[in-house]
Formats: sequence, C-alpha cells, structure tokens
Amino acid sequence: MNTTHTPGKWIVRDIPSRDYYIGPADDGGAPSISIVTRRHNRTEAQTEANARLIASAPDLLELVEAFASFLRDDSRSERRRAQCLAECESVLARAKVTS
Repeated sequence: MNTTHTPGKWIVRDIPSRDYYIGPADDGGAPSISIVTRRHNRTEAQTEANARLIASAPDLLELVEAFASFLRDDSRSERRRAQCLAECESVLARAKVTS
C-alpha cells in the first residue's frame, strides 16, 4: 500500500509556548505535522494525551496493516500470534498516557 502521509516515527515535544509539537523524530528542522494547543477547557493530561494519540498515528496504521495481514494468513502460528500481540501492546503503550 502506498501512503502519502509523512513517513517515520512521530514524536511529541513540549514547546516553550506550552503547546505540544508533533513531528517526525528525525525532522531536522522540518515543519511540524501538528501542534496541540492547551486550552482552558482541557486539562494538561487531556492535552498531552491528545498529542500522544495523534503522534501514534503512523504506528497505529502500521499495526492495523500487520494485524490485517495476520488475520489473512491461514497458518497463524503461535509465534506469529505472540509477535502480533506484543506489537499491539507496544503501540498502545506509546499511544496512551497513564496517570
């Protein structure tokens, strides 16, 4: 599948304006993908969680593609199932903020 989104891992950086910058990990000064702004009607935890969820989009897309491939595979070995589960847990951990 060809994609047109910005490739690579995206990260969240807390920037001096007290917003969250979302961009490629290896951006080299490239423009941001998104900025999540702290608003009066959101808590700090909600704002950070929103930023982390957006930044995890490429990982989530990759995971869904891998999971779909796993489901299409008739052999579905136990090793492959465990690998898919580990990938799911890893991506979920990066996407969520726990308090």
